[in-house]
Amino acid sequence: MAIDRSQALDEPVITALLRPDHTGMLNVDGTARALRGTSEGEALQALIGLIQDEALKFRRPVRVTVRARTGLSILLAAPDGSIEEESFVPFEDLPQPWPPPESAPEGEGEAAAKAAAKAAPEVAPEAEPAPATAGPRAAAALTIDEDVDDDADDELDYDDPAFGGPVSAAPVAAAARDREPAAEVAPEPEADSEPEADSEAEADSEPEPHPEAATAPEPEPEPEPDAVVESDAQSEAEPTPEAEKEPESTPAEPAPNPVTAPNPVTEPEPEPQPQPQPQPNTAADPEADPEPVPQPRASTAPPAPPAPPATPTAPKEPMSEQARRDLLDAPSFLATTSVDEPAQRGLPGFMNRFGFHLAPGPAELSERNDIQGVSRHFDAHRTISVINRKGGANKTPTVVNLAAVFARYGGGGVLAWDNNETMGTLGWRTEPGAHGSTVLDVLGSADELLDARAEFGQMSGFVHHQQADKFDVLRSDEDATGIHEMTADEVDVVHSIAAKYYRLIFMDSGNSDRAENWLRMIDHTDQLVVPTTTMEDRAQAALLTLQAVQSRSEKAAELARNAVVVVSEWQPKESSISQRMADDFRPYVRDVVIVPFDPALKAGRIQYGALQPATRRAWLAAAAAVSRGL
Repeated sequence: MAIDRSQALDEPVITALLRPDHTGMLNVDGTARALRGTSEGEALQALIGLIQDEALKFRRPVRVTVRARTGLSILLAAPDGSIEEESFVPFEDLPQPWPPPESAPEGEGEAAAKAAAKAAPEVAPEAEPAPATAGPRAAAALTIDEDVDDDADDELDYDDPAFGGPVSAAPVAAAARDREPAAEVAPEPEADSEPEADSEAEADSEPEPHPEAATAPEPEPEPEPDAVVESDAQSEAEPTPEAEKEPESTPAEPAPNPVTAPNPVTEPEPEPQPQPQPQPNTAADPEADPEPVPQPRASTAPPAPPAPPATPTAPKEPMSEQARRDLLDAPSFLATTSVDEPAQRGLPGFMNRFGFHLAPGPAELSERNDIQGVSRHFDAHRTISVINRKGGANKTPTVVNLAAVFARYGGGGVLAWDNNETMGTLGWRTEPGAHGSTVLDVLGSADELLDARAEFGQMSGFVHHQQADKFDVLRSDEDATGIHEMTADEVDVVHSIAAKYYRLIFMDSGNSDRAENWLRMIDHTDQLVVPTTTMEDRAQAALLTLQAVQSRSEKAAELARNAVVVVSEWQPKESSISQRMADDFRPYVRDVVIVPFDPALKAGRIQYGALQPATRRAWLAAAAAVSRGL
């Protein structure tokens, strides 16, 4: 169960530090508690034990700011021992220089740990961490100290055996006496008492019954005496009313000791007589034998009344035709379960390497959702066009990074196509292949590539594969002296070839939104992406481009309303500018994503793995936004 953040305490202020030399410190409102370990994992476990102690002390979740070599984390620790990460900032994203250093000078961590130990001598540095379940109530269950004056313990009932208190033998003996049979304390019967009462009076004069008889409850008499089947003891000791009227009746033999519970081992059973067992109405028969027949029965309790004859249950009526459903609509019996992997990033991910099993925090869960979105495969090819009528608006880096994200997480089948009407720059910013083929070579071999017998490997001679980022690049014409311009029909041919061999097609556009190839590209588009930088003229060009697309047709207007705008910071420390531009675009498009400044995107070949972590995360978010529109 997730920790309730609304219950977390902001005071006292709790901070923690883990050093590379396996030492550390937990500071609670200025009171330091030192820790050290022989390994990184041991020091980490000691820190977790101290954090859990604080949560147990306050009986509410506490916030702890932890600095480690991985970065800065804010943890939530609950009294039950569970720990969650509320936020995390990687080390490389923190302002530099940032403590703790990657390698502390020798002995620095040891000296700091000793100083902290002197400040808090009551804490043993190498103490074992408290168990996650050892709360105040659990401690009270183990030891009871009546002299302890603790407000938290006032609510506990230490005399309750549930807390482990001793149980006296006196109540047990009293309870045993209370369970003595009522026959031993019954009053003397009166002269006109019923036969059952006489039997009880005779039982009082007999020796003490078997010890096991004291534990059995006394049977309650039946409401109708004439329907009761008498036991052996009653049959031998009590003559029926009809037998008293006969003068020749023989005296009854003394009745055996009453037995209140069936015990065939301690009480011998009498020999059965050849006479059949009397029926329930024998006692009321005037012609019955005055000599009662002893029965092989050892209990004075009346037997259970005979069970009524079983009535056959009527078979259920067949279900009506209206209530029946088709078998194909029956739900599956297999339970669908979702298992979340433990945290892999931040401090929880670092802790999980040493045997912990902490759940991922909100930031990591959001990243996993984005990865799941870009990993989807669709039922047909999809075309994503990246457009801005202004040059230098970051169109080519947007195409490269989006293609890399989809190819890395979703597998192959991703093509980046430079659809510039003359000569574009996509080939300059990506890895070249072993050949110099361009889109003009694809047009020259269109019949072979569109043939039904063509194989996928044939495209390898026309595209340039990006080995690290797993996608292919189709370059535009690179002849500086050439005069060829792409037409609408040629875009149709190349797009049909690309749709045959690839599941995702990213099209990089030129700067003329009136060219034939540009307009035909919009006709093939499933999702528009409009990049811009933090420069005002690029943002204005992006807005004009969207307005021009909206006025083309009904389909184009829908593409413009569902467009994704990517705002890339052109210089460092432009977060306020990028945020303002994003806010200006948000009311008019489906989504806006901000990409922080990264020098790896300024010039040269673009590789997704060479970007900073924050930049990669931003491009993953942009790709997830694109995926939601597909």
